Amino acid sequence: MAYSEVETGGVWKPEVVGEKLEGVLKTRKTAMGRNGEAYTIFTITEEGTGEDRLASGAVLDSKLGSLEDGVKVLLTYKGKPKGTYRDYSVGVWDDAPQV
Repeated sequence: MAYSEVETGGVWKPEVVGEKLEGVLKTRKTAMGRNGEAYTIFTITEEGTGEDRLASGAVLDSKLGSLEDGVKVLLTYKGKPKGTYRDYSVGVWDDAPQV
């Protein structure tokens, strides 16, 4: 017997406005940037493929940071409005019946 490496889908870094990532927010961990700043890396299990995708950034940190692990999310890339940061919309699946 031997260990085999666990593969993930890699980092989700969209380039085209409108790209989407739909899945379940699985975990989060804090990492340190090159300049010593802390940031969060979110793991999202992609719907359809079951692959774990990593996503990070200040906008995602502010929008996903308060959510509980296990919630279904839809991330949509909105581009770089000021040319310096990536903007996203974040939707959370709501199981409540629509009225």
